[in-house]
Amino acid sequence: MAKAAKKAKARRDGRRATLLYMKPEVIDAVKEAAAANDQKAWQWVEQAVIRALRSKKA
Repeated sequence: MAKAAKKAKARRDGRRATLLYMKPEVIDAVKEAAAANDQKAWQWVEQAVIRALRSKKA
């Protein structure tokens, strides 16, 4: 039987958590790119994913 999923605390902005596995050098590069743009890593990744999805639709 599968484990029951934990109910995450609802966020006002509607965002949800996810877990991704990446190579350490990719994680380090994301952190550096985010810091260079005065962003948190999650913000930088979210924007990069949105851009990639939009370009794929075009």
